[in-house]
Amino acid sequence: MPQFAVIRRCHLLSQFAFVVLLHVCLMNASLGDEPALQTDLPFVGEDRIAVVNSLGQVESFAGRVESIRGDVLTLRRAGRASIEMFRMSDVAEISFYKSADWDAGLRLQSKAEYKRALEYFDKALASEDRDWAWIELQATAAKDCIMAGERMAAVKRIAEIYAKDPETRHVSLLPLVWDSRLPTDEKVRATVTELNSESIILKLVAASALLHESVHQAEAESCLMKLRRGGHSKHLSELADAQMWRLYLLDSAKEHPLTLQWQDRVSQLPVGARSGPQYVVARLLAKQHDYDKAALAFLWMPLMSPTDPALSARSLAEGIDSLRMAGRHDEAAALSVELQQRFAGTSAAKTAAAAAALQETVP
Repeated sequence: MPQFAVIRRCHLLSQFAFVVLLHVCLMNASLGDEPALQTDLPFVGEDRIAVVNSLGQVESFAGRVESIRGDVLTLRRAGRASIEMFRMSDVAEISFYKSADWDAGLRLQSKAEYKRALEYFDKALASEDRDWAWIELQATAAKDCIMAGERMAAVKRIAEIYAKDPETRHVSLLPLVWDSRLPTDEKVRATVTELNSESIILKLVAASALLHESVHQAEAESCLMKLRRGGHSKHLSELADAQMWRLYLLDSAKEHPLTLQWQDRVSQLPVGARSGPQYVVARLLAKQHDYDKAALAFLWMPLMSPTDPALSARSLAEGIDSLRMAGRHDEAAALSVELQQRFAGTSAAKTAAAAAALQETVP
């Protein structure tokens, strides 16, 4: 039987109360995360999109999705010859036909059986002839790879997406290194030769992986500067630029970072692209002893877009430390429970558990 998939996107306010954020976190919510594709619509024979208009109201449009290129969705309206274009930032939901293999993969994904889900997604990809749907499914598969700890497999899939659409918003899914202190098995690895790869995607990944190594830092920084200025997609340029903010954490001799300006720039990024840059800004705020703002920034990723469990757990753990430094011990204690419940098995959760056990043994 034909099935329909639904992609939902969340439109968030750029500012939200600290207390509300903590409350949401404690309730195990993930308001800004782009959820896995859902399958709750009946077969109706056409695609549908829900769009948030300038008044904040949701309008529904039926027809056939012709393409999704970069940040633009093109829809051929049902019952008429007209073609309309919508900004993806305004699209709240897309429902569309999907294959049985796609559906089976989603069911396994919902059970956190990521590797098995990928087997079905690959079958569905082989038979998917709509470029835009192939890209959306490949992006879903890339997320599963990251959840399964197979980061370079995710990079490969995103490179394939980029080859079809160099303006794709899905480059924001790249599991770049945003904190070099993570263990080797919780971040991508690269060689210096990959800085000269023909693949723009692999260059960016390699530069992020090597930026903290003093022997390769100059080459990695040069690579990032070229990617930032090289006329590539705005999404890729934004990631390359945000990666360079890490230099202010890696080199204490660097001039004073433009933290306020970067905070503003991060707030303008699409939800799916904010996690890494927001994390760097949070670390800079903590370094400047602005612990309330740092805690808020650190909590953004685990709340809004926890696509990389290891980095999300690290961000949550850093947020807990910032809360303690700000004197918010009750909130920190509650979020410590959250860390163990949601991200058990990550290095951040294990380190926090070990520290808590040690503290209990101290008389």
